Amino acid sequence: MYFVEWMQWKDTTADEESRKERTEFEKNSGDDEEHFPVEVFTADYTQPSVSDNPRPFGPYYAYNERFMEIRAGFMESYRGVITAFTLLVLIGLIGLPIDFLFENFHELIYAETKRVGQLYFSIIFFTLMLSGISYLFIRYGRYISRLEVFTLRHMRVRFNRITRQVHIQQPAYCGGNLTLRWEDIICDVADGGKPVAGEEDIGGMGFPNILVWHPYRTGLPFIAMVAIGKKMISQQTQLDEWEFIRRYMEEGPENLPVPRKASHLPLPWHGLVAHLETVSSLYRMTPGVIKPFLIMFLLPVMAFLGVAYWASELLCWQPRWPKVIRQAGLPGMPVPPLTQLSDYPPDIQQKLLDNASYWDRDKELAEAERLNKPVDSDAVI
Repeated sequence: MYFVEWMQWKDTTADEESRKERTEFEKNSGDDEEHFPVEVFTADYTQPSVSDNPRPFGPYYAYNERFMEIRAGFMESYRGVITAFTLLVLIGLIGLPIDFLFENFHELIYAETKRVGQLYFSIIFFTLMLSGISYLFIRYGRYISRLEVFTLRHMRVRFNRITRQVHIQQPAYCGGNLTLRWEDIICDVADGGKPVAGEEDIGGMGFPNILVWHPYRTGLPFIAMVAIGKKMISQQTQLDEWEFIRRYMEEGPENLPVPRKASHLPLPWHGLVAHLETVSSLYRMTPGVIKPFLIMFLLPVMAFLGVAYWASELLCWQPRWPKVIRQAGLPGMPVPPLTQLSDYPPDIQQKLLDNASYWDRDKELAEAERLNKPVDSDAVI
């Protein structure tokens, strides 16, 4: 489910009225002055070690001397709800009128019937009904459905250790593909590049690792943010996987465990595995007496959503990376260009620039701190 990615891009390209509403909301909630602490987006996250036990949790789609790929997406474990809604519309509201039309046509053509007028009226009625529903679905419903179906099967993040770049695969309605520098990365689970105090259960429901590229580091007028891998039950597991990625990019794969590769194919058990991430979190949070009832309730729900997840995979496609990214790091091949503002259409460029002022305060604070530091510490900025 690409709901978070879509909302993030929608906010990034918001119009003036939406910006005013956001500003007013932040003022009313009292957090209009809250931004990232300066050390968060000026620290170096690629050098400090945050764990002694690097482990890959994945799912990983590729792993070799040149690059590795991991699944991305904030709400992958909730995938299936929108697919079920879409199939209900397609089968119930569109499939049934088509079935009635075929029956009416068959009776009108092949059967000797005295209700010709009724059949013609029925055909016209169901044709208009089908046209109206199809129009509404194509005009409005597709913006909801494409968050799970008729879109990328899975988003992927590719770490290329030869070119020192990170490639993020996203649908066009979420901003499209990004190519960013490895050195500009910010890992959400680390605090200024250092490991945070571990918690056994993060907020009960768990979170995936979140990677960020701040405008101060990239020069882009917007922030890039992506969630990778599974939902983790503790901050230590997040740190372990981040350390695995960090060591791969900095030292290579020689002394690291080899992750098990996931299949690109839409396999039936993918949905069950993904939804177990959420179910296991609910199970841990539930008091012991209620656990049996929770299992009885969740088993049919998991089966239903697991089938919907599989249907979502079947109704999507797995795109290939652009050729320049596929060949990046091979001898004699060019280095993919970093994402620039000019890569977007003129109207999107203007919207991005209109919203860029949101990050001006961060840039001013970082620049002020940089000027107050010794010259040799600029390397971490």
